[in-house]
Amino acid sequence: MKINDLKLALSEFYLMLILLKNYQTLNFQGFRKILKKHDKLFQTNRGEQWRINHIDIALFHQSKGIDQLIHDVETMYIDKLEHGNRTKAMQRLRVPPLEEKQPRIVTFRLGLFIGMLCLLCPLLLILGFAFRKTITGKEVLWRSTFHVYRPLFLIILHICFVGLNVYGWSHAGVNHVLIFEFDPRSHLTYQKLLEIGTLLMSCWFLSFIAFFIASYYEYQPFIQPLVFTLFLLIFFLNPSRTFYHKARFWLLKKLRQVICAPFYHVDFASFWLGDQLISLELLFFDIEYFICFYIYDTNWSKTNIQRGALCSGWSQFLIQTILIILPSWFRFAQCLRRYRDTKQKFPHLVNAGKYASGFAVSITNAIRRSNDRYYKNNKKSNPYLYLWSITALIGSTYKLLWDLKMDWGFFDKNAGENQFLREQIVYPSKLIYYCVIIENIIFRYIWIINIFVYFDTEMGEYSDIIGFVFAIIELIRRFLWNYFRLENEHLNNCGQFRAVRDISVQLTSTSAKPYSGHLDKISKENQLENYRHAQKRHSIVNFNDQNQIILPNQPLASIDEDDQHSSDSQTSLQSKTEQIVDEINEILTIESSNMFLSENNRIE
Repeated sequence: MKINDLKLALSEFYLMLILLKNYQTLNFQGFRKILKKHDKLFQTNRGEQWRINHIDIALFHQSKGIDQLIHDVETMYIDKLEHGNRTKAMQRLRVPPLEEKQPRIVTFRLGLFIGMLCLLCPLLLILGFAFRKTITGKEVLWRSTFHVYRPLFLIILHICFVGLNVYGWSHAGVNHVLIFEFDPRSHLTYQKLLEIGTLLMSCWFLSFIAFFIASYYEYQPFIQPLVFTLFLLIFFLNPSRTFYHKARFWLLKKLRQVICAPFYHVDFASFWLGDQLISLELLFFDIEYFICFYIYDTNWSKTNIQRGALCSGWSQFLIQTILIILPSWFRFAQCLRRYRDTKQKFPHLVNAGKYASGFAVSITNAIRRSNDRYYKNNKKSNPYLYLWSITALIGSTYKLLWDLKMDWGFFDKNAGENQFLREQIVYPSKLIYYCVIIENIIFRYIWIINIFVYFDTEMGEYSDIIGFVFAIIELIRRFLWNYFRLENEHLNNCGQFRAVRDISVQLTSTSAKPYSGHLDKISKENQLENYRHAQKRHSIVNFNDQNQIILPNQPLASIDEDDQHSSDSQTSLQSKTEQIVDEINEILTIESSNMFLSENNRIE
């Protein structure tokens, strides 16, 4: 067993003790405030007297076992593992407050990047208008480059939106840290997410400005978007412990699970991330253009662009269709995997049908676009236009109903005074909910504008810009969707007692054996059989018959005293670790015994 593993075990154990201590305090404060409200309402002091006679002397309030355990863990960590360095030890153990304080340097950098954006945005517009032609009078082909830049812009914008989501969840009390199973000590705050988003957005504007300048001087302008794309890849795939590496690796891990959906268990974070990819379909659509532009096109480093043979005709539409279907396929496969794990046809198979409708919309749209040239003179006679419209209408209605009823939990029959909503709501004003319902309806059917674009030749020339605007609208819709999807998940966790990181207090075998008879009696009287048979993998710290420490879901390696090949240094380290483990066993055994004896005496 390594020292670092023991440090991690004690750190996790300390966190659980703090949470248990907070739960103890919260219960007492709940009783106190309820009884205080009772006395104020009925103009009496009977509530206070009842609290003094029953609550103030109750074991859950009087017990100091948790305080003693916290003190013992702190002392042991400081003396044994950090050699008396209290500052360093407490920095490793200390749990951050619920209202997280933002580092000043992060706030400063965020303000700096926002200020840069305020300057770069108008500068890009000015240069784009001033450098419409090159130094020799040729047109600057910014529309071609726009196809490369727009998916990168959408990714960065979505990062900023998620930062705003985290801000809203934190201030409204939606426990996103618990829902996503983040580390309570180390996770990205909203300012850190916004810092990343605004930094990358500033780089995006700088790259686009560099493109216009290079185009004006006709000096390989199309290298600029390629360099920026490589910069983004390096930023996210950088293996070094810089630029929030834990968050980046978490994202890459979840993306791998999404892409390989049928082969991985699907948790909330995985299918939430899959839903985010659904709103980035334009990103997948533009991958085909990026590949053709930089690999198959000729003279891509100059302002004279010629499409390659492999990126035109049916091959182009086929590649685009396969790519744009990928996000829907990821979610479809996740739904099938959840059905396989749970055997519940509803909601998983019904949800899979929703994403299957996305297949039909993408395929019929590709067929419509590929046959447009045959109906140039009479666009109304294109039968695939009506086929696509019908499938898109069915798909949008399907998704809208699922958003409102299943994802958000609205139109609950037990909503009470929250008409058309649900029984419990988190955000302060009901008007917000009604406005978002209307917004979601409008944005779900905004694709209808494409029909008018199809018949208007002049608008059709700007279809790439119109598609980009639609993609931004979809990100705004997803940004608002995230608020209420997490709110619904938060309320379900609380109401149905299914939080994913619940704290089990299963008894350890070491401390429970001498008192098994008394514990059976207590268990029967208080109907706590389920409590005693909690799954071992949720235990805070368990001990097997060999007194080995086992952490939740990740057993630590035992100390092997008979290892014939260990060196002298390993033997010394092993002895030191074994001594610390023995002290932990002794402390936990004594404290657990005292607590259960006190409980037994109180009940008898």
